[in-house]
Amino acid sequence: MRQILISGANSQIGSYLAKEYYKEGYKLVLLYHKRKERISELFNKDGIFSCPVDLCNSEAVKEAVFRAEQFLHQSSDTLIHCASIRSSDALPLYQTEPMQFANVLSTNMMSAYNILRWTLPSMQENAFGRVIIFGSDVSQKGLQNGSAYSASKAGIVNLVKSVALEMAKYNIVINAISPAPVETNLEEDYSGEYLNFRKRYFAEYLAQVPTGKLVTKEEIKKVTDLLIDENIKNLNGEEIIIDGGV
Repeated sequence: MRQILISGANSQIGSYLAKEYYKEGYKLVLLYHKRKERISELFNKDGIFSCPVDLCNSEAVKEAVFRAEQFLHQSSDTLIHCASIRSSDALPLYQTEPMQFANVLSTNMMSAYNILRWTLPSMQENAFGRVIIFGSDVSQKGLQNGSAYSASKAGIVNLVKSVALEMAKYNIVINAISPAPVETNLEEDYSGEYLNFRKRYFAEYLAQVPTGKLVTKEEIKKVTDLLIDENIKNLNGEEIIIDGGV
């Protein structure tokens, strides 16, 4: 039976994917930081291991992956990494505090590094793995008043391309999905001026996207289905941009 590890499992995208893949019969490892309300209904289900973990703490990630393997009696053959933080001050670069800038870069890059570091060895040992790391369309376009977030996502995409080259010979396929604004409930995750910033950004996107639509979680799931398929062996090291043709 296939087993998927979802990091950032309480995010709006991560929680949606978790619920859908549970319905489809996958074993799941759900890693979340502090909030868990979107996935708590899955916690006592058979074939699911859930654990709060700071993804920036390498030893904590190692321990969570080990505990999951012990609990479910197998290692995860698939990783979907959804976790990230944003430049919540919404300021131009010259007004951004160094600690804030460094925190966004470090958190997003190191969480991806740590989860890859501790999941890839078992995939290599088993000569099979499918990995998806979430980027963002801003990796290609930049983000006004969000330079740290944009830079971190560009770094993650290059990380994907590099690691994909390293692991391809072990039948491990690694790709990035970089969506434009996704149809989610902004009020659940943001407040104050940053919420207003996100709403303006979404409105600007809708005004220019040829399809006139936000990206949906359902179409993201269609892409993840493709990328984790065991028959997909040469779609590797790519950034799949879902942006309506902007």
